[in-house]
Amino acid sequence: MKQTKVIICLLLGALTFFGGTAYAEKTSETQGMTENEKRAGFTVQGVLPENQINDRISFYHLLVQPGAAQTVEVKIFNSSAEKQTYKVEVIRAATNKNGLITYDERDKPADKSMKLPITEITKPKNKEVSVEAYSEGKAEIDINVPAEPFSGITLGGIRISLKDEKEDEADQGMSVKNTYGYAIGMILTEDANTPIYGETELKLSSLKPEVDYGSKVLEALIQNPHPEAMENLEAEGKITKKGSDKVIAKHAVKPVKIAPNSIFPFQIDWGMQEVAAGDYTFTGKIKGETKSWDFKEDFTITREMAKKMNKQTAFRVFIPEWWTKTFYGVLVVTVILVLFLMLRLIKRKKAKEGDE
Repeated sequence: MKQTKVIICLLLGALTFFGGTAYAEKTSETQGMTENEKRAGFTVQGVLPENQINDRISFYHLLVQPGAAQTVEVKIFNSSAEKQTYKVEVIRAATNKNGLITYDERDKPADKSMKLPITEITKPKNKEVSVEAYSEGKAEIDINVPAEPFSGITLGGIRISLKDEKEDEADQGMSVKNTYGYAIGMILTEDANTPIYGETELKLSSLKPEVDYGSKVLEALIQNPHPEAMENLEAEGKITKKGSDKVIAKHAVKPVKIAPNSIFPFQIDWGMQEVAAGDYTFTGKIKGETKSWDFKEDFTITREMAKKMNKQTAFRVFIPEWWTKTFYGVLVVTVILVLFLMLRLIKRKKAKEGDE
């Protein structure tokens, strides 16, 4: 037994030693990188041009002139042992349901209040860039400002992601993939004194009862119709039956950021309860540092809508038909058995009284 223990300890020690040596050799090329950067196999860095307004930040905040044209560069550092190809995109800023400004909603249409999407001004010179192993490459973004002046800011992101070798084949069918990528924010303005963030106005655009990723939700579409971003907001909302104060569902989220000229899809989850047809009231509030906005609007859920929402949800309580039949069968047998025992007890009691 002692000899066996000694052999096991020696094997573990050898594995630890050789495993540690291999790991050290592997990470010598990626020293100082984060775990996410190591997994991605590349990093990016914006090259800030002379018309950068604030050179203490790592994203682009550029002062542009009507009719001007320029090209900005993004460095791509390939830290992998293979030649890599990267996709280069410029994506308009949007706001997601968690109250975050994102640069990944490529196919989402622009809000009707947006007069000048950044995607009309900035475009990648090449949609794909290849970089040799352990080498540095660059992506170039062309900026062409229209002759007609614009106010406020226009916001988007330069997104650089690793191209999957099988991506072209997957595009022909349905495919779900995890792709590593980085987004560098880009703000364009024609006035260096224009603030990035403001609190001009928020509007309740519409209410949409729907199913989102298997959950029954009421989506309140909160519109920021101005060319300014918002930050440090607190959002809350509740659903009640029309004319009642009893809260059916509620939700709150903070801090919230909203992109310029975009919609914040604030959602309230109905939870496990079934959605019933009827008239309801949404009451919401968004509070900023200097202003707050109150919203109140009635909405109706039809029978068809309620049936669809309850049917599509992934968290329905499903009772099989066989279970229902079994339950009623057991119930009937139980009732008959109880009646039989009661009658038998009564007969015995009468018989005992007769003997006395």
